Amino acid sequence: MRLTALDGWRGVLSLIVVLAHFPGEVVLQNTSFYYSGSAIIDIFFLFSGFVIVAHYEPKLAGGYGVKRFLIERLGRIYPIHFVMLMLFVLFEVVLVYFGNRAGVVDRTAFSGGNTIPSLFTNLLLIQSLDIHDMLTWNYPTWSLSTEWTAYILFALCMLVPGKRFLPFAIVGFIASPILLAILSEHPMRENYQYGLLRSTYGFAGGALTFYVYYWIKTKQLDERVSMTVWNILEVIATVLIFALPAVIGYSRLSAIIPACYTFCLLVFALQKGSISRFMSHPALVYLGVISLSVYVIHAFVLLRFVNVAEAIQKITHIPIVDSQMFHGAMTKIIVLGPVGNNLLAALAVVVIIILSHFSYKFIERPAENKVRQWTKARAAARAEEKPVPVRATV
Repeated sequence: MRLTALDGWRGVLSLIVVLAHFPGEVVLQNTSFYYSGSAIIDIFFLFSGFVIVAHYEPKLAGGYGVKRFLIERLGRIYPIHFVMLMLFVLFEVVLVYFGNRAGVVDRTAFSGGNTIPSLFTNLLLIQSLDIHDMLTWNYPTWSLSTEWTAYILFALCMLVPGKRFLPFAIVGFIASPILLAILSEHPMRENYQYGLLRSTYGFAGGALTFYVYYWIKTKQLDERVSMTVWNILEVIATVLIFALPAVIGYSRLSAIIPACYTFCLLVFALQKGSISRFMSHPALVYLGVISLSVYVIHAFVLLRFVNVAEAIQKITHIPIVDSQMFHGAMTKIIVLGPVGNNLLAALAVVVIIILSHFSYKFIERPAENKVRQWTKARAAARAEEKPVPVRATV
């Protein structure tokens, strides 16, 4: 099952995340959408729950094996995570440590979120399970940590007799937002502390959306709706994706946003309208294919843009970078003005897309294929080892 419209949306939303993380004032920032726009990440959790349950629930129910599932999922997300984490470490050692000793870098190496203990939690993908009191190293990968845990929880649920995720999805979908609203004043901005609740909420919501999608497709109910209605529904869904965070804000009420996003996911999974056809354009679909690389790579690239800007500033004495309070924290940001910042952000997006293409081609895809070949060969070998029952003769 390949839902190209969802791939297109995944690609577009990954670029919105990049722009939201740009270290300077750009078009999306200083808006109510930006301040609660981290809820966009929850759409990726919804995508994950939808796709994983659609693809793996029948397989696991048929004896695919929980260990094989987890190894394959780890093979999907870990290689690019590991490579980028090592680049962060290399930068910390070569540039920060030696640069600090030379007096050209004002930050102490292996400090803040980039400590040795947090390096080990990142290697284990447990860095965002309320272990640290801040985001660490490659900060966007907090969601990989919680998503990996959601995979484990899904696999454990599939070990229960009945081998159906539905009852667990219902519990997760109801309990997670309640807990988020109780524990946090800003539920959709949680990451290193209660991020697991967000991923569980989204994963469960995506799973429930798949069950509704499957029922609709089985009954062919989508065929009874006119194209005009589908176009209207897709316009509504698109508006909701961007308007909900801006309208609701980041109060406790924001915990309802992922639940509302399930409607958007369902509408675009059925991909009947004109917006779905646009999102199914090959360029956008490919952007969705490489979106994991876009997400994992972009923080490193954006930070290096700041480093280059600092170096140019030291040489030319032109004010390019300044330390300011930026969205609640003292941060080095680029201060080229609205036009300069937006042009630089556009250049950053282009660079990230190009690098993501190559990382997908040379890291993600080869690693995933090798892991899948290994698990397939291992499963085949196990099947051959099983004794063949001997038919009794009379």
